[in-house]
Amino acid sequence: MATINPMFSRIRSAILKIPRGKVSSYGAIAKAAGFPRAARQVVRALNQSHGLPWHRVVAAGGRIALPGEHGLDQRFRWKWKGSSSVAGKCG
Repeated sequence: MATINPMFSRIRSAILKIPRGKVSSYGAIAKAAGFPRAARQVVRALNQSHGLPWHRVVAAGGRIALPGEHGLDQRFRWKWKGSSSVAGKCG
């Protein structure tokens, strides 16, 4: 049985607190989870987790950092679900 990484668990919880219609940055999620310098770990947690609203997490300044089709998919989901503003806080 796989051990759940406590850091990833806190990151997942912070991602789930992003309200519908809002987005938050990788850095803001890391800070909300208690790891202010771990934005790259947010990316890793998203890659290893299923069922999270990954399209609500963006790069600094609200920019889409995903390449290719994933970036297009994220932009489509924003428009379809009405996401347009960056959440100041997670939670």
